[in-house]
Amino acid sequence: MKHDIDPLLRERGLAAAVILKGEFPNPTFRYVAGPPAAHLSTGLIVLRPGTKPFLLHGGMERDAAGETGFERAEYGDFSYSKIIEQEQSSLLAHAKLLQKVFERLHIASGQVLIGGIMDVGRGYHILNRLRELVPGITLAQDADPGLFHQARLTKDADEVAAVRAVARVCARAFERIRQIIQRGRLEGKKLKDSDGWITIGRLRAEVRRVFFEAGLEEPHGNIIAMGRDAGVPHNAGNDADVLVEGKPIVVDLYPAQSGGGYYFDVTRTICVGKASAELKELHALVREAVDRTVETIHVGAAGRSYQERVCDLFEERGHKTIRQDERLEEGYVHGLGHGIGLEVHERPHLSGNVANKDRIEAGALFTVEPGLYYPSRDVGIRIEDVIWVKPDGAVENLTDIPYELEIAPA
Repeated sequence: MKHDIDPLLRERGLAAAVILKGEFPNPTFRYVAGPPAAHLSTGLIVLRPGTKPFLLHGGMERDAAGETGFERAEYGDFSYSKIIEQEQSSLLAHAKLLQKVFERLHIASGQVLIGGIMDVGRGYHILNRLRELVPGITLAQDADPGLFHQARLTKDADEVAAVRAVARVCARAFERIRQIIQRGRLEGKKLKDSDGWITIGRLRAEVRRVFFEAGLEEPHGNIIAMGRDAGVPHNAGNDADVLVEGKPIVVDLYPAQSGGGYYFDVTRTICVGKASAELKELHALVREAVDRTVETIHVGAAGRSYQERVCDLFEERGHKTIRQDERLEEGYVHGLGHGIGLEVHERPHLSGNVANKDRIEAGALFTVEPGLYYPSRDVGIRIEDVIWVKPDGAVENLTDIPYELEIAPA
């Protein structure tokens, strides 16, 4: 949580941590600065152990910056325009600006962690120049997990409340999909209503409408994929496809609050009308994997242990898994889950890789999303819930959306 940042700075022996903000969404900047300052065009935050954060910002954004309560300065306070004129390079001027900020904050030596989002090449040259300008500092290599990822691994009550709000809108989006299918009628195997054929594109448009009206956005799009496409986990689906009776439709929604806020991530697999015996059997098995996982989650457990258990289950029932072959294209082909918050993929990871040392901590928020995929048979099934481990260690499923497979049209 945010209050862990200062202890982590001390624990990792850092003189300071700097978060650079360019004109890109920056979850870590938003996390530290809070919502009002999340929309600053550019700037930086400097964190030092036991000291109020320092925020550098543009003069036009002084009102939002002022809501942080941080120690603050504007670019003009450092004569930034004159620095650019002198250096004849915005890249070199950026390094010079950092030098001046360090001088003001008395950072002349020690380990300094630099974070942020910018062009890799530009960042490389800025930091190389900074080392020349402030030779006493050493640019620290971040640990794994990184300092800010470690802090963000657990969520406080306000963060979880934001995630719950997004979850409620996702539930409305799924209900809208259900309504569209229920009002349709089958012509042969295809679904139609008074507006014409009901397509994947129509479902996607309705989902987007629900999100827009609720103040959510989809920075990474969504997945509404049917049949063979549902069998390839990250196939977004073909908007032109008309819904067909009995074919599985994977609906994976992961919207966020507009302006770089909190995400939710949920998947259900549905079909129009009656599902085949095979589809029902596979769906029940994936649901069993979800239930078994959620029932056994506890503080201190290794994240990857849950992936191993799901692989055990699927392999016992005759399905190949990714731990047997990382190139696998049919069976269980991905990891079990991931943290969620200001990014759609955060820590902890519930993957099976032996390098994953993540453990379940009180306050962790993460997905559980097993699936089985057989594109050669036009079949794909995934179920995904979001799980919160409360501060007292109790486990809560934040996903209040039915698991129903079959949706009957009119």
